[in-house]
Amino acid sequence: MKTSTQQDLVYALRRRGVAENMIPGLLKEADEKSLSLGDQFSVSDFVSGVPRGTDLSKGAKIGRIAAVFILVGIAAQLFLSGVLGVHLGFPGVLYYYGAVLVGLSVLVFSAYRVDRKLPLP
Repeated sequence: MKTSTQQDLVYALRRRGVAENMIPGLLKEADEKSLSLGDQFSVSDFVSGVPRGTDLSKGAKIGRIAAVFILVGIAAQLFLSGVLGVHLGFPGVLYYYGAVLVGLSVLVFSAYRVDRKLPLP
């Protein structure tokens, strides 16, 4: 099985809430199945046969941190302007929200990369 297919499979399993310690065994099982099915092997079909779990992946945890990050960023701006009366001006607000957007983008991208990372054998 190609590495990109393995990464897609691992990502789908983590999104499904499968426990991290079960992923290597499922990856091996999928590899055997893909050898027998060839081009007819489908990641989505394989994953649909795996029971849904309750674990949060590292990427999901990073995603929650990203959500808190954006909420804190917006709340801080509202607090500065509404309660303290500190106005950053239009360019300042653009820079502020631009920085929050860049931070949020980094968190979301890293969450995606973490969830696609193959487990150690």
